[in-house]
Amino acid sequence: MKKINQTDRGVLGVLGLISGVVLFFTVNIIAVFAFKNYRADLTEAGLYSLSRGSKDAVARIKEPLTIRFYMSSKLAQVSETHASYAVRVLELLEQYAAQADGRIRLEVVDPEPFSKNEDEALALGLKGIPVGNSSEYVYMGLVIANTSDRKRVIAMLDPSRERFLEYDITKYLTDLTRSKRPTIGIISTFPIDGQGSPQLVYPKYMPRWAIMRQIRDIFNVRFISRQTLDIPAETDVLMLVNPKRFTDETAYAVDQFLMRGGTMLVLIDPFSEVEVALGDAPYSVSPDMKLFFDRWGIAFNPNVFVGDAELSRTATRTEDGKTVQTKFPPWITADARHMNPLDPVTGALSAVNLSYAGHFTVKERIDGLTVEPLIMSSKESRLFPSKDGLRPDPVEMNRNFKPSGKNYVLGVRVKGVLNSAFEKAPTRNFLAQRTEAHLSKSVKPTNIILIADSDFLADGYWTEVEDELGETKLYPFTGNGDLVVNALDNLSDSASLIDLRSKAEWNRPFTVLEDLAQKSDKQYREEESRLFTALAEAQDRLKQLTERSSRDGEDLLTREDMEQIRDLQKQVIELRKSLRSVQSVLSRDVLALQTTVMVLNIAAVPVLLIIAALFVAWRRRARRARFVKEEK
Repeated sequence: MKKINQTDRGVLGVLGLISGVVLFFTVNIIAVFAFKNYRADLTEAGLYSLSRGSKDAVARIKEPLTIRFYMSSKLAQVSETHASYAVRVLELLEQYAAQADGRIRLEVVDPEPFSKNEDEALALGLKGIPVGNSSEYVYMGLVIANTSDRKRVIAMLDPSRERFLEYDITKYLTDLTRSKRPTIGIISTFPIDGQGSPQLVYPKYMPRWAIMRQIRDIFNVRFISRQTLDIPAETDVLMLVNPKRFTDETAYAVDQFLMRGGTMLVLIDPFSEVEVALGDAPYSVSPDMKLFFDRWGIAFNPNVFVGDAELSRTATRTEDGKTVQTKFPPWITADARHMNPLDPVTGALSAVNLSYAGHFTVKERIDGLTVEPLIMSSKESRLFPSKDGLRPDPVEMNRNFKPSGKNYVLGVRVKGVLNSAFEKAPTRNFLAQRTEAHLSKSVKPTNIILIADSDFLADGYWTEVEDELGETKLYPFTGNGDLVVNALDNLSDSASLIDLRSKAEWNRPFTVLEDLAQKSDKQYREEESRLFTALAEAQDRLKQLTERSSRDGEDLLTREDMEQIRDLQKQVIELRKSLRSVQSVLSRDVLALQTTVMVLNIAAVPVLLIIAALFVAWRRRARRARFVKEEK
């Protein structure tokens, strides 16, 4: 009986192991189909679940929306990075559709080459990625549409914007649920919307600035007087450009706009080159924001500007009849390293040009408010008196430049519940500003972006403007326009987007695999380069001989030339064959490395567990056999 029990135990152990493997696959298969909509996001940053802001935005959707995701099936043949990102996008879109409970319809479209779907994608403005040297393209874009056929299009989903993927999608969903475009109220001391008419002598004609062309393409715009007694109720975002000469009533109107939950973009300047060009005093009148800054715990010194030796642009000047170029510290180009990568306003910008920018400091922490830097100078920067901007000497500035070793904050975001800068309405309130009572605290968290420069709006700092066949074309060379539009776009969004932070990167590269791929790539790229050079030389020589043949007649070519043409033709064929072979080997080696690593990750662990389990079972069986033998 003992012998039978021992045998049964061994068999049962093997059967149990087999049953465990079968059960493992069964549970996984059932889970895939039966629990597809039930997920647990165990990633460190919650990469595969929607943020609270996105869920709130989806909950407010009233009319059905359609999300059409154009994803080419051949995407992996062109770019593994884009193919992996496409999977990430699809999984996130499925979360939106599941959260919407039928109010979002998700369609996945494969725009195959030369198909009706590709024609549709092109008509919507999607951008394709060429497939090698062929005429085929692959696509990865997104179109969100509502029932009234309003659309928002992402022409190409860029993996470099992966951390803003959820923000972009939620922003477009929010925009399409609105009944009208957001209204931007602008108070400006600059003629940014133009002045006069080309046909009139007075007032002096000034064309509309390029930045206003961009703003008007996206938003409704309403200009507000600097002597206003009230900010119109339909204003979604208030934009202050070089705010000066405000009356108490105007300042109070701005204050109460913020108390009612309004958002604001402020472009403030310690020294304005634009004002100098217009003939105004550039710094004699201090900006009218100190009253507000004090309440927010922020300090702004209007008597100094920031110069930066590392980020300075080049200025051209004439000296003794010669054109001289030199670095000019007040002209700063803040690149991506000096902008907040986590904020949706600055995260995707590569560079922004500023001129005689001021700086902000936090002098005290205010309960309920957060202050986050958006743009910084480098540590190779220092402060100059504002009066130095009147007759600047680049040589003198560089000669006496001594860096402070500090990063100056050139742009900030203030977010939270604000306290009013006024105890009560101004006594000179001779016209009723509003019928509502004075608000001493904002009714909800608000959002304010401050940039310590206003000159950067002017065309010459960021774009070239050309008139082509009666149509004005903009050719931006830096991201100033994007900075303003991003800020207004962000500030005009619902409260759900104000707190929607960018997520951490989803792409966690397998560094071992990347290193192996790079080594393999380096090994074959040298050979590929050599073959390309040889092929180009052979084709050039062949072209010269054939052109001479067609020009002078074949009979004039010598027998040696004819033989050389045939040899070159054979050589070109062989070189092309060798080149294709090298490229094929490179692709095959990289694919082999990927397959090997995948197999090791997927199969090696289960195999090791099985071997370990069999070894433990063998050891136990051997012990039992030895124990039974000793008993006998």
